Amino acid sequence: MKRKRASIRLEEDNGRHERSCGMIEYIAPFLCLMSVAQCYKYCVIGAGPGGVQIGYYLQKLGRDYIIFERSNQAGSFFEKYPRHRKLISINKRHTGSTNKEFNLRHDWNSLLGDDDQMLFKEFSKEMFPPADSYISYINTYASYYKLNIRYNTEIKHIRKIKSMWFVLEDQHNNITHCNIVIVGTGLSLPFIPNVTGIELTDGYEDISTFGPDYEGKSVLILGRGNSAFETAQAIYDRTNYVHMIGRHRIRLAWETHYVGDIRIGNNIDSQKDCII
Repeated sequence: MKRKRASIRLEEDNGRHERSCGMIEYIAPFLCLMSVAQCYKYCVIGAGPGGVQIGYYLQKLGRDYIIFERSNQAGSFFEKYPRHRKLISINKRHTGSTNKEFNLRHDWNSLLGDDDQMLFKEFSKEMFPPADSYISYINTYASYYKLNIRYNTEIKHIRKIKSMWFVLEDQHNNITHCNIVIVGTGLSLPFIPNVTGIELTDGYEDISTFGPDYEGKSVLILGRGNSAFETAQAIYDRTNYVHMIGRHRIRLAWETHYVGDIRIGNNIDSQKDCII
C-alpha cells in the first residue's frame, strides 16, 4: 500500500511539473511582451574571443542580444592559460604590405571590427605576446564597441520549453528567455588519459610554474602537443632531462596547415635537446 501511495504521489508530482512547464511555455511570449521576464532574441554564453566576436556582429546588425560571462571580465580563459603566460599565436605587425587581408594572415590575435585602433598590434609589439596583453585587448574591445555583456553570471541550466523558446537559469536562479542560444565557452575540461597511475601525475592545468620546483629533476611529459612543448621549454634550463612521450609523430602546423598542430613560439628546434 505504501508503494502504491508513493507511486500515486509521484504521478501527481509529475503531472504538476508538466502542467507548470506547459504554463511557462504558454505565457513566456506574453511575459516578454509585458517586460515582466528578461527576453532576448540571442543569448551568447561565454565572453571569450568567440563570444565577443559574435557579440560585435550582433551589435552591428542591431540585434537583440546578451552575452553571459561567469567571470568579472571578458577573456577569463587567458587568466590561467597558457600556463607559462606566452601566446603561440603570432603578432607580426609589419609585413611589407598594405593589403589588409594579407596582413590579417599574419595577425592571429585580432578580432574583426570597423576600427583599426582595435587591432591587437596596438596592444603589444611582441611577436609572441604575453597572455595578459590579450586580456587587456579583449576587454578594451568589448568596452569600445559597447557590447552587452553581463558579467559574474554563470548559466547553470538550459531547457527548451517551446519550439521557439529556451529558458536559461543562472547561479542565482534568475531566468532569461531566448529564441537562439549560442554557446561560446570553448574547451574547459582537460583530457585525462586512461593510464594506470595517472592520479600520481600533475595535469597541465595544475602544474607548478615556479621554476625552482624542477631544479635538477628528470621530468616525463605525456603528450607532444603545443602545451607539452610550452612546458618543456619553460622548465628545460632547470631540469636534468625532459622526456616526452606521444601516441603520434610530431606534426608541424606549417606542414599540415592545422593550427592545432605544433605552431609554437617554442618551436621544435628549441627542443632539440629534449628526449622526444
